[in-house]
Amino acid sequence: MKDQIQTIKLKKEKRAFSYWRIPFFAGMGIYLEVLFHLAIYHKLESTSIYLVLFGATLGLFLAALTVWLPRIGNEIIAYVGLTVFCVYDIVQLIYFRIFGTFLSLVSVGGAGNAMDFKVVMFEKIRQNVGWMLLFLLPVIALVLLRVFLIKFDKPKMKMRLVSVASAVCLCAISILLLNVQGRAMYSPYQLFHNQYVLELSMNKLGVCVTTVRDAQTMITGGKKDVTFTLDDSDIDNVETLSDVALESGETSTDASSVATDTDVAPVYVEQVDPAVDFKKLYQAAEDEQLKNLSAYCVQQTPTMQNEYTGMFEGYNVVCITAESLCKYGIYENCTPTLYKIMNDGFVFENYYNPIWYHSTIDGEFVDCLGQYPCSSEWSFYKSADTYQPYALGNALNEKGYTSKAYHDFDFYYYNRSETHANMGYDFKAIDYGLDIPSYVTYSDYDTIEAVYKEFINEEPFLMYFMTFSGHLPYNYDYNAMCLKNREEAEKCTEGMDLPEDAVAYIAAQMELDKALEDLIDKLDEAGKLEKTVFIVTPDHYPYGLTDSGYDALAGKNVSDDAFEKHHSCLGIWSASMEEPVHVKKLCASVDVLPTVLNLLGVTYDSRILAGHDILSDSEELVIFADHSFKTDKIGYNTKTGEVTYYVDEKTVSQSYIDDKIKEVETKLYMSDEVINTDFYGYVYGRKSTNTTTSTTTSTEQQNKE
Repeated sequence: MKDQIQTIKLKKEKRAFSYWRIPFFAGMGIYLEVLFHLAIYHKLESTSIYLVLFGATLGLFLAALTVWLPRIGNEIIAYVGLTVFCVYDIVQLIYFRIFGTFLSLVSVGGAGNAMDFKVVMFEKIRQNVGWMLLFLLPVIALVLLRVFLIKFDKPKMKMRLVSVASAVCLCAISILLLNVQGRAMYSPYQLFHNQYVLELSMNKLGVCVTTVRDAQTMITGGKKDVTFTLDDSDIDNVETLSDVALESGETSTDASSVATDTDVAPVYVEQVDPAVDFKKLYQAAEDEQLKNLSAYCVQQTPTMQNEYTGMFEGYNVVCITAESLCKYGIYENCTPTLYKIMNDGFVFENYYNPIWYHSTIDGEFVDCLGQYPCSSEWSFYKSADTYQPYALGNALNEKGYTSKAYHDFDFYYYNRSETHANMGYDFKAIDYGLDIPSYVTYSDYDTIEAVYKEFINEEPFLMYFMTFSGHLPYNYDYNAMCLKNREEAEKCTEGMDLPEDAVAYIAAQMELDKALEDLIDKLDEAGKLEKTVFIVTPDHYPYGLTDSGYDALAGKNVSDDAFEKHHSCLGIWSASMEEPVHVKKLCASVDVLPTVLNLLGVTYDSRILAGHDILSDSEELVIFADHSFKTDKIGYNTKTGEVTYYVDEKTVSQSYIDDKIKEVETKLYMSDEVINTDFYGYVYGRKSTNTTTSTTTSTEQQNKE
C-alpha cells in the first residue's frame, strides 16, 4: 500500500513537471519584450499589451519545440533557442545605443563594416553591462531550474499537443486582439497586417513581431496597394508648361529662359525636363510599376523656377556631407568657417536632417540623390546599379565639370567605390588612392591638404567630400581628432558649462572647420573663391553624444523631442554673396539636391525627385523615419497619434491631416520604387554603367512610339 501511494505521488510530480515549460517560456517571452521596451522607451503604453501577448506567444512556440525529442534534444533546443532570443535583444539594444536606430535584417550583411568600430561597440557594451545581465537572466534561470528542479524528458502525447495548441491559440488570440485599438493608420493592426514601419513596429508590437515582419518585407519587397493610372482623357488633356515649351520650339528651361529685365516682371516656368513626356512613357510601359510611376509623375505638380534659378551657374562647387554635424555644435569662436557658411549665405532656419533606417548610408543617399531610402534594403547600394542623371556628378559632368569625390575612411565601407562612381565621381578613399596619415580617426584637414591640387586648377570643378573627423566616439581616449583639438575646444567653450563629451564633439568638428578654412584660403590664393559655391549639410544628428551632452549643446531638451532632435543645418554660401538670404521655409535633407540643381541652372524634372527646391513655392513637408511628419500647419507623431498645431486648430480639418498621412505614405513608397525599377533608366532610355555617365536626355523610348 505504501509503495502504491509513493508511485502515485511520483506520477503526479512527473505530470506536474511536464507542464513547467508553458509558464516558464511564456513568462520569459513576456519578460524579454517588456524589458527591451523599458530599456529603449523607459515606459509602458497602452499598446504594451501586445508586447505581453506576442512575447508569451514566442515563449509558447519555443516551449512547443522542446517536447518532441528525447531529453538531450529538448534540452539543446531550449538552451539554444532561449539564448538566441536573449542575445538578439542585446544586439538590438547595443546597436540602438550606437546608431540611434534599430538593426534591420538587411543591415546584418554590413556587420563586417561595423566591426571597424570595435572600440565604440566595446564602450557601449561596457556602459550597458547592467542591461545585458538582465537580458541574460532567462538563460541563467533555466540553468538553475534544470539543476535543481526540472527535467527535459519527452512528455506524453497529450502534453505535446497541449503545448502546440496553447501556442497556436494564443497567437490567434493576439492577432484578433489587434482590432481592439482599431484599424487606423499606424495602429498595431495596420503595422501587423499592412504597413511595415521598423521603428513603430518595435514600439507597438515588440522585437519578435518586428523581426518576422522585417524578414517578410525583405522577401516580398513590402509591396503596397498604391496605384496611379491615366485614362484617355488624362492623356489627352493633362498639359503642363513643358508641353507649351515643346510646341513653341523651346528646348530648355534653364535660367536663360527667365526674364531678367528689371522693368519687366520675370516669368518663371515649371522646373521640368521638356524632353520627358510621362504620358507617352505611361502608354509605352509594359511593366506595371513603371506604368504606375509614370502616371504618378504626370499627376505631380512641378516646382517653379524662381529668382535664384541659375544664381551659381558655372561656379565651382564644394559639396560636403558632414559626419554628425549639427547646428548646436557650431560656434563663431570655435568653428568660424562653418559658422560663416551657415550664416553668411543662404540661412535655412527650419531645416531638418532626419536619421533614417541605416544611419550614415541612408543620410548620404538622401543628400546625394534627393529620394527617401527603404528600411528593408540599403538603397544606396541598390542605386549603384541604376541610372542617376540628377546625381550632382553626372549632372555637372555634362556641363564640362571635373568631378572628384573623397572619403577619409576605408573605401569598401558602404560600397562607396561603386555608388560614388555611379554618381559621376572620380572617387578616392583610404586604400583606394587617398594617402593620408593613419589615425584611429582620420583627419578631414589632412584629406584636403592631400587632394586639393587634384581639382583646384580645373575649370570648373565639383569636389564632393564625405567627412569622417566628426565621427563618434566623442572622448579623448579613442578619437584622435578630439584629442588633437582638445585644448582649443576647451578654451573656446570655457564658461559654457558643457559636459566632456559635448566639448570633445566640438573638438572633432573643429577638424572639418580647419579643412574648410584651408580650402577657402587656397581658393582665394588661386583667384577662384568668388566663383565657388559651398554646400554643407550633415548625414544625421550626432547620436554618438549622450542625451545630456546633446541637450547641453542645444541649451534645451531636444533629445526627447521626436522632431527637434533632428533640427539641423544646411549651408549654401559663396564669397560672391553680398548679404545672407534668410529662408524660414520648413525643409529637409531630401530637398538639398533639387535646391542645388536649381541654383546651378541644371535642367531636371522636379516631378521625379521626392524632394523639392526649397527656394520655390512648393508646399512645406518634412518626413521622418517613423513616418511622423511636419508641415507649416501641423506636426504629426505616429508613435502617439498626437497632432501639434502650428496655426489655429480650427483652420485645420481632419481631411487635411488624413491627406497628409496618405501623401507621406505615397511619397515614401514611390521614392523607393524609383530605385527598385531603375525608373530614371526607363525615362531616359539609359542604363547604369557604374562609371561616370552623361546626363544627356534620351528620347529613344519615346521616339519608338
